[in-house]
Amino acid sequence: MLAGLLSGAYPAFVLSGFRPSVILRTDNAGRAGSGRLQTTLVVLQFAVSIGLGIAVLVVFNQVSFARNIDLGIAKDNLLVVSGNGLLTLGGREGFVQRLRSNPGILDLAMTEAVPFGTYGVGLAAAQLPGRADLVALNQLAIGPDAVRTLGMRLIAGRLLSDSRSQDHFDLKAGSVTGANEGRNILVNEAAAASFGVIPQQAVGKTILLAKSHVRIVGVVANVKFDGARELPRASMYVYDPRQPGSLLIRLRPGTEPQTLSFIDRAWHDFAPTKAMDRWFLEDHLSRQLGADERQGNLFGVFVVIAIFISCLGLFGLAAFTAGRRTKEIGIRKVFGARTSDVALLLLWQFSIPVLIANLIAWPIAWYWLHDWLQGFAYRIPLSPLYFALAGFAALAIAWATILAHALRVARANPVHALRYE
Repeated sequence: MLAGLLSGAYPAFVLSGFRPSVILRTDNAGRAGSGRLQTTLVVLQFAVSIGLGIAVLVVFNQVSFARNIDLGIAKDNLLVVSGNGLLTLGGREGFVQRLRSNPGILDLAMTEAVPFGTYGVGLAAAQLPGRADLVALNQLAIGPDAVRTLGMRLIAGRLLSDSRSQDHFDLKAGSVTGANEGRNILVNEAAAASFGVIPQQAVGKTILLAKSHVRIVGVVANVKFDGARELPRASMYVYDPRQPGSLLIRLRPGTEPQTLSFIDRAWHDFAPTKAMDRWFLEDHLSRQLGADERQGNLFGVFVVIAIFISCLGLFGLAAFTAGRRTKEIGIRKVFGARTSDVALLLLWQFSIPVLIANLIAWPIAWYWLHDWLQGFAYRIPLSPLYFALAGFAALAIAWATILAHALRVARANPVHALRYE
């Protein structure tokens, strides 16, 4: 109702302000102001269309870039089973052994470090002996097979092993006592860089962690656990067999349906009263990017609506302007102007609102999209190509909208044009 009142207010005031004597003498009264209003509205409508078009291009390219970025893991066919606190050392062995018997399962491992979700047990302050500066490390509890199952890359040293007692870590007691004295850990590239060494130099170094001296036995490549939104954190990986976590299962390609059914039956036998929470890691990444994709789809719908409204306004403006310039067009043709010359003249005149709309839309779109892209640590460049494509598309749509009308006016008999009015 409010929109109807506002949209009807302007023509009501304009029409009520016309003087009958002027209207009867000429049919041009009020046209100048009306033309300026029409042009202004067309410019604003195309500015909105162009801005939304640029946003659609950037959002979908960024989402595609984030989806295909190298995360440092192999995310295909990787299933995550959340134990809901049930997958502890005392009860999980039978469940794990049953899963290993299925040929559709290539590998599996226990871990707390699940990409694209909440992981880790907190931060730990570490330092190299003889140095005063502290390095904040993100603590991640993983099983011995987790690095291989996730597809992480070992850069230097070795992995942790269940058969080595020094590789066993105590996360709970070790944070307040010296229970982890002499134990072994893994770190990532970012942690090695924080200590001021390259990965090969980090292997064998002893660091002070809480009240214990622990030794780095291996360095793994950085993993983007947060996807494209954050840089990899300086992290340490420890093996605590008593720590509950989630189960990572690598499925054999082509056997997913029957293997999932087998896992469901095995879980029901393991915990008949508890529901199993499982998901594919790639689906979890899709959900993480889902909000951005929905935003891009919404922009796409708005673009279609805005362009349709803009074309209606431009077509009306073309008809209005051509009507005012009927005699001028007739005179031009009498003096030798060709149909193509007149058509190009009209096309150029109606291109000006679209070009002005670009000048309005581009800086606004750049400001908003630049701020939006700052939410990604790994992002596409805000290339001028996106702006040029959206602007050219708007110009092409404008030409297609008025081309038929411009040709019809340009081909008209100049005699009829000179008799007009």
